[in-house]
Amino acid sequence: MSNVLVVDISDYTNKKLKAHYQNNEEFNQELAISFEFYKNRFLPLVKEQDIERLERELLSSIKSQIYNGYFMAMEFLSHEDTQIEDSWFQQSHGMIAQQIPDLLRTITGNKLEDVITYEPMRKLSSWLVIDYGADYPSLMELSLNTACIGAKWALLDEGEKQGLNAYQAQYKGLLANLDDITFLDPETYITAVAMNPSVEIWEVIKSKHIQLDKIGEVTILSIKELENQSKMFVNVSLKNTFSPEEQETLLNNIVTRVMALNDVERENITLAAAMVDEFYYFTN
Repeated sequence: MSNVLVVDISDYTNKKLKAHYQNNEEFNQELAISFEFYKNRFLPLVKEQDIERLERELLSSIKSQIYNGYFMAMEFLSHEDTQIEDSWFQQSHGMIAQQIPDLLRTITGNKLEDVITYEPMRKLSSWLVIDYGADYPSLMELSLNTACIGAKWALLDEGEKQGLNAYQAQYKGLLANLDDITFLDPETYITAVAMNPSVEIWEVIKSKHIQLDKIGEVTILSIKELENQSKMFVNVSLKNTFSPEEQETLLNNIVTRVMALNDVERENITLAAAMVDEFYYFTN
């Protein structure tokens, strides 16, 4: 790729991201959610005198990774041999977001660790690993999933530029829209795998820097009682790799969604949760 083209892509990326930071509420909400999510993950590690440094360097790292992801996606789109069908751009935002990690793996030739991390993120990772013994894979998840934000918006912008409208979900479920992919946090999303009017089964998927991993399953049963009130039964199985705090956060997120989408009080929801070693599929 010529230096002129790289400069052009860099200028375009800066221009588009500046517009998003100034005018795009959805984009800024995504940034804020990611910042709070990862701050809460790493905050317990650091000493009180380093909290301000963590917040400052984390925000800088997230923004640099968003830039990197946007730039990489635009660089990919600029290649003359890159061909993406119109129908791909016409998927929902959730469906597009779900495919971004694999797209970045393809772009980097499965060398994410060598390519995807910009200097602010490297500096943050080095500090947290050396001084506080932070978990390196967790830092790579931060690196990948924040770069995915930038790549996603680059592709959404390209679809809009071509006049292609993204699909809008039409079918509301008990936990989320049935015809979309819904992110519970920057690393975790749910997708419906089976449903009828009163029962739904959802898979919980985590985007890791090495692969996608099924980490949970949710079954929801809705029963109409007298006076048309609903009684909800929510069964959740999660991999036992979660910390107690992460388990509680995810379970609360699921219950809150059920309450909001079905206009049901907490006392009318029966929650059962189990921790499992692994998920297996058996076929005849």
